[in-house]
Amino acid sequence: MLGRTKAVVGAMAVGLILAAAKPAHALEDSTRGPFYVQGAVASFSVLSDWVNGAYYHNDVEFGWHPTGRHDGFVIGVRQGFDFGDCVLGETVARIGYDIALPLKNGRFELTIAPYGVAGVNYFLPCGLRNWTEAGLRFGGGVEVKFFLYKGLYLMVRPVETTGAELVDVGRVFFHFNTGIGVGFAF
Repeated sequence: MLGRTKAVVGAMAVGLILAAAKPAHALEDSTRGPFYVQGAVASFSVLSDWVNGAYYHNDVEFGWHPTGRHDGFVIGVRQGFDFGDCVLGETVARIGYDIALPLKNGRFELTIAPYGVAGVNYFLPCGLRNWTEAGLRFGGGVEVKFFLYKGLYLMVRPVETTGAELVDVGRVFFHFNTGIGVGFAF
């Protein structure tokens, strides 16, 4: 009987503590706006398989966070180009989750952003080829954004790996991308 009483008192104590406790938030909410536009301005990509080579890569991306701030679930659209011996293009949708880490009482912010992309890629005519090839592109990566002042941020994309297939010729190649850029959240 004494054991049962101790168990009931212990359960009531734990219940009172849980009822009186405030919810814990491991991470604070972002103080930046839900929309963003960013561009990779100093970036390069390496292609494997039959289109081997290194390319200068740049892209522009526009996106939105349904949470109403610059963290949580994100969807976006990206238009990118790879310049080398030929020009490759990509138009992809981005889906990801941004994890915001406010610093110095929200004055600065560090955002870690894993994501996936899916869309189309295409080769523009070049050299001896006078035709355009198109196909599907899919993959993922991670970005790190450091907010400097209000909505302005620097972006580092340490890794993005995508696979692509050219429907016209039935070949698959892999695309590795890394670089830096700038962006603005509003």
